[in-house]
Amino acid sequence: MSDAPDPYASEAPLGHLDLPAPELAEILAGQVAGLRGLTSGLEEALSASLCSCKPLTEDAFLTLQRIDYMRQALKDLEGILQRFGPSLDWSEGHGVTHEALHASVDMGDSIKPILKASKNRPQEEDTPTHGSGDLDLW
Repeated sequence: MSDAPDPYASEAPLGHLDLPAPELAEILAGQVAGLRGLTSGLEEALSASLCSCKPLTEDAFLTLQRIDYMRQALKDLEGILQRFGPSLDWSEGHGVTHEALHASVDMGDSIKPILKASKNRPQEEDTPTHGSGDLDLW
């Protein structure tokens, strides 16, 4: 891990993120979509590497089924976030703090898009939200 400062770190790490709940859900949906894409690529690569001259072992077959299950589950999670994310809201006076967000992950890269979006938000009250589209995940 690099000792370089995190470009998305907040100057006030204990404060709340300046990020509405629907925008957080949108970012998470984008990340789930990216993971689903990686899973699909893995599934396709493994399927293409199969040889009809050598039958699959039971373990290999189960692994392929698990990858397919993971792809479908990620698609479902993405759909839930896209469908219900716009309706989410923080309770009055509550939200996600930088400290809680950092404590919830093992990989700092997992939260970089969230921190970047929070840091880059205009300080206007009525900021329009944007569609989920393709997010820059990594």
